[in-house]
Amino acid sequence: MATTSGEPSSSHPRAKRVMKVSVQPGPATCGYGFMIDYDCLRHWAKIIYGELFGPDSLSSMTAEEAEKKINAALTLATSVLPRKVYQQFPRIPRLRRRLALMNPAKGSYLLVLRDNSSQAALSAAITPEDLDGVRKMLGLGEQKPKWYRLPEW
Repeated sequence: MATTSGEPSSSHPRAKRVMKVSVQPGPATCGYGFMIDYDCLRHWAKIIYGELFGPDSLSSMTAEEAEKKINAALTLATSVLPRKVYQQFPRIPRLRRRLALMNPAKGSYLLVLRDNSSQAALSAAITPEDLDGVRKMLGLGEQKPKWYRLPEW
């Protein structure tokens, strides 16, 4: 018996919206990964600064001095953070556009684990264990990786 209402039947759940991703010649237009917000990046900037200058270096400064040093380390964190992920999870493919700026006003980035720049980058196998490990390493809570359109700047 066919249903005529616009509602899906209980035996057929509504399909999730799917983003079609195709291989692009040249730079990637879509990336698969985790969103990194300003707070996460700032947290890692402090860690990286401590690794470079000692774990107590920020605590010996005034609040204003420490804030300047952390802000300077934010730029460094955008290049060092993907390298740290790659070192801890060597099976994750190395991509050209590793940390993509998604929203300059909010300071949010996408840690790109796969992209559509080539067939190899698009079909790279990443284990659920590696995805879970990256999520835990970065302190991203229950965030799940997904596909995002990459901005063209």
